[in-house]
Amino acid sequence: MEFGGIKEDIDEWTGKRILLALLFFLVGLLIPLSLGQYFELNETVLQIIFGLVLGSFFFFLTLFLYYLHLEYQIDDRRKRVEAVLPDFLLLVASNLRSGMTPFNACKNSCREEFGPLDEEMRVITARSMGIESFRDSLKELSTKIDSRILKESVSFFSQSLKSGGKLAELLEASAEDISDTMELKKEMLSGTKMYVLFVLFVIVIATPLLMSISVQFLVMLSSIHAETNISGGTLEIGFLSGEITITPDFMQNTALILFFGNAILSSIFIGVLTERKARLGIKYAPVIFIASVVLFFVFKTLVSGVLSVL
Repeated sequence: MEFGGIKEDIDEWTGKRILLALLFFLVGLLIPLSLGQYFELNETVLQIIFGLVLGSFFFFLTLFLYYLHLEYQIDDRRKRVEAVLPDFLLLVASNLRSGMTPFNACKNSCREEFGPLDEEMRVITARSMGIESFRDSLKELSTKIDSRILKESVSFFSQSLKSGGKLAELLEASAEDISDTMELKKEMLSGTKMYVLFVLFVIVIATPLLMSISVQFLVMLSSIHAETNISGGTLEIGFLSGEITITPDFMQNTALILFFGNAILSSIFIGVLTERKARLGIKYAPVIFIASVVLFFVFKTLVSGVLSVL
């Protein structure tokens, strides 16, 4: 919660989310009991068991979504701080060169455009005017923002305050190194775009197209068998002579399940490539799944139209 910038009481914040998760648990529990007859669950025991399973799924899914939201908040604060950190260090160095003390240089370098870094630095400078020293308060900055670059910069600056030296030159060198590191990360990210585009092409375009062709092939095959049975004849052409056990509806349901699994796996893969964390890629799963389903039905309609013309 501290890394995410949440100022609420931890018990109150956690209690609200657990209460909402319990409400979703009750919803999942009541769905089979109230709509069991529509799902062919006529026995009360089966309705209760299915309700417990569905309610538990809703409960843990709600908590998992809250956890992901918190992770995204932490990652967003980290990105925003790392983006403005070089400018902040250069501004502090400029104030030091003008003759300010390190405390006043940091205090006068706070700007609203620095976002989370500005908020935390204002808290630290205010605390330093009380019972804590500026150096001790500065160390707590790395416990508020989950950034390795910020943690190393704070540690370096804190040690420089203790040992002395040319702080302005050290901060300028640190800002330059951070800028070079960020540029290197951007270059590495651009190098992985081809892999991401290839994965998206296979998942969003190629797979729905192949599955739509498979469904239409089964539709055509079923119609041929139906016409043959009506005419009283038999098919003697290789695989067409046997009975069709896979229906188009079964293949369509299988395709939807496949799209869902592909969306989860591909989003995790994209998260690893772009963010270096698998869980940060889960946010792409709904978009990939919806796009795959929409293109599946579009391709299915197009393939059906082409086959009807032929």
